[in-house]
Amino acid sequence: MTQVAGASGGLTGAGEVPPPAPRPRPRDAVVRGGFARLGAALLVGAVVAGAVSLLVQRAVGALTARLVGAGPDGAPLFSSPTPSYAGTAASTAVLVVVVAAVLAACARRRWWRGTEAVAVPVVSALATLLLAVPLAGTRYYLGGNTNDQLFRTQFLGRLADDWHLADMNYADLPSFYPGGWFWLAGRFADLTGTPAWEAFKPAGIATSAVVPVLALLAWSRLVGPRRGLLAGLATVAVGVHPALAGPFVDEPYSWCLAAFVPVVAVVAWRAFGDVPARARTAAAVAVGVALGLGAMTYTLYAGFAALVVALACAVRSAAAWRAGAGPAALRTRVPALVLAAVVSAALALLVWAPYVVEVLTAGGGRAAAQHFLPLISAQLPAPMLAPTPWGAFLLLGCAWLVLAARRDAVAAPLLLVVALCYAWYLLSTAALVARTTLLAFRMEAVLVATTAVAGALGAAALWRALPAALERVRARGRLPEARVLTALAGAAVLVVPLQATAQNLAPQITKAYTDYAEDGTNALGQADEDLDGAWTDEVLRAVDAQVAAQGLAPGGAVVLSTYYEVFSFRPYRGFQQITAHYANPLADFDARRAEVASWAAAGDPGELLRRMAASPFAAPDVLVLRRAADGYQVGLTRDTFPAEPNVAWETVTFDPALFEDPAFTSTDAGPFVVVGVDPGALAAAAPAAPAAAG
Repeated sequence: MTQVAGASGGLTGAGEVPPPAPRPRPRDAVVRGGFARLGAALLVGAVVAGAVSLLVQRAVGALTARLVGAGPDGAPLFSSPTPSYAGTAASTAVLVVVVAAVLAACARRRWWRGTEAVAVPVVSALATLLLAVPLAGTRYYLGGNTNDQLFRTQFLGRLADDWHLADMNYADLPSFYPGGWFWLAGRFADLTGTPAWEAFKPAGIATSAVVPVLALLAWSRLVGPRRGLLAGLATVAVGVHPALAGPFVDEPYSWCLAAFVPVVAVVAWRAFGDVPARARTAAAVAVGVALGLGAMTYTLYAGFAALVVALACAVRSAAAWRAGAGPAALRTRVPALVLAAVVSAALALLVWAPYVVEVLTAGGGRAAAQHFLPLISAQLPAPMLAPTPWGAFLLLGCAWLVLAARRDAVAAPLLLVVALCYAWYLLSTAALVARTTLLAFRMEAVLVATTAVAGALGAAALWRALPAALERVRARGRLPEARVLTALAGAAVLVVPLQATAQNLAPQITKAYTDYAEDGTNALGQADEDLDGAWTDEVLRAVDAQVAAQGLAPGGAVVLSTYYEVFSFRPYRGFQQITAHYANPLADFDARRAEVASWAAAGDPGELLRRMAASPFAAPDVLVLRRAADGYQVGLTRDTFPAEPNVAWETVTFDPALFEDPAFTSTDAGPFVVVGVDPGALAAAAPAAPAAAG
């Protein structure tokens, strides 16, 4: 039979149609379909995923309400923090269904265009269930209302009370912490009439559901729909598991940017490559938008991502210069980098402008937010070396990055992110010379997110290579069909990262059930009077009464409190933040601590009033003090960085006789005493203004 050369360079039979040559990706396609379509898909995906998450949470809550009393201790069957694997069983059942659906979708020879439309609600529901089921019986999010969750619920309460951006604690100060996520969550709380501290839970769970959906949509347009789906599922695993990514599970707002650092890196890498100027400009605007939105939400990750973009520009420009482009390599790339910076700065100023203006006009103190050096910041992370299936999955990702870096346009920028994560640890150590850090431990989250996506892409590469390899092995022995083994391998790849998400949440779940709410009980109905939380309702009633008696709204009252939980339940403004690390640098944290100590040293009520009235800071309208044998106490902190722990507590004691005056009204509330300050008496004690000259 006559043979002719095929279009692909091979031989085909006479009369046969040669196979079509693979279509190369257009040189200007930084993302498939363009950024306009990607932006529209992300917007629609966020709305759909958020709505699905809220509906699933509502359904889980309704089901739990029907099952109350089903457990042996009278607690909800699927949400009791007592030893139970009911939640794990439910999550496992969901995982089986999801894995089967994903394998069916990926195994199709032709990709069904409707798969993405189905994947969005499925992935959103999966991520929601992994958190909503174990938290169904509590109004708190993971971690309850302890440690860092205190300032988060406090911040959300401020922005639920008033839509204007404001400091989380201090009155009349612009916010130092970016409030993008908290503003949206605050609007959600206000719109639904949900108390802010309760709104943190549905908002946090919805965020953990929306982010992997957006990652799925973005990766699908960067690496193709099949691999994008796998990357989205890997993002689910990272985003809801504390042992895998550390802060993600407690900080849903940080997840908004950290999950997209790898995406931004790939887009920037392609944009600074050999693409037409128009495509590079569009990519620069997209990168700028991502960084700007990130700066509104989490400054540290925005700064890290900006450094990734700058390095991508430098590396690609250097490569083009070596390839013969010369100075043109810079002329065609640096303007795009500047454009990205301008766009990101313009967006960031929507949140940061008030603080920047205040610093430029009035000056400000040094921030202590980065004064934290735990052991995990002093050692290099190696999650891929953990002797667990998850560690092996991340190790697969690292291996793929190294092996594919020279031939894959995705592996190279992801490898750059991993390298920069480790470099960040070294830079953070160098920053100790300036008595600060770069909070290096936060970069482990980006490291895990990047290597997890790489693990999914590496697994996909193995999946494609398995059939041919298995056929060669099968020809030498008796093995099942290659497609069967490939399917089993794919199931393992999906189950390994996702199954881990149903476990190891016990400490955070326990706090959510045992921390006390504003009614003085916890989710288990307990009210131990030996614990401060059991008196929360009485403290709040006493403070509310004092605030109302002074004609103030809760959001307009300044409170000095030794029991900081009250700021989670009411939008009071605090005279002092719990630690310097959360405090606004403009508030002069150390001076405020010294001011409180000077008040306690007053000799009589009149002198106390005069000292409070002469304070450079707005005096508190109400004081919440702890009764002790030697007087009324307030606990204050000071920064002890670089020591660990980085906070030392100091007790300031007031003589009860200082409040034996009509200017003060005292109310007992369990172990606390709530003292209201008469604003008229305080004004009368203020020093007289100097007389005008002449």
